[in-house]
Amino acid sequence: CKSSCGWPGKATLKKGPFWSCSSSNTILNDGGQTQSYCAGGTAFACSFEQPWAVNSSVAYGYIAITINGQTEADWCCSCYELTFTDGAAKGQKLIAMATNTGDDSNGATAIDINI
Repeated sequence: CKSSCGWPGKATLKKGPFWSCSSSNTILNDGGQTQSYCAGGTAFACSFEQPWAVNSSVAYGYIAITINGQTEADWCCSCYELTFTDGAAKGQKLIAMATNTGDDSNGATAIDINI
C-alpha cells in the first residue's frame, strides 16, 4: 500500500507529501495524487523504506506510528530516535522518519518499523 503520509493534506510539508512509488519502484512525481494499490490504484510504498546501518550502533529507517493524543499532521515525516532495550539489538539506536500511520493500535501509542 501507499504510505499514509503520501497523501496530500495529511500534514503541512514544504516539499509536498511523502513519496510513493510505481510497481517498478520509480518515485511518482504526482503530488500524492495517485491512488494506493490497496484501493485499486498504482501507488505503493517505495522499497527503499527499510532500515540501513550507519555503524554497529546506529541505523536509519522508516516507521509507521500512532501517538495517543496526536494526529498524523503532528507526526508525518517527523523523525524519532529509538533505542532498543532488549534482544540482539539491545542498546542500538534507530533514527527513523514517520511515513505511515500505525492505525491498528486502538488508540494506544504504537510504532512499527518498516522492513
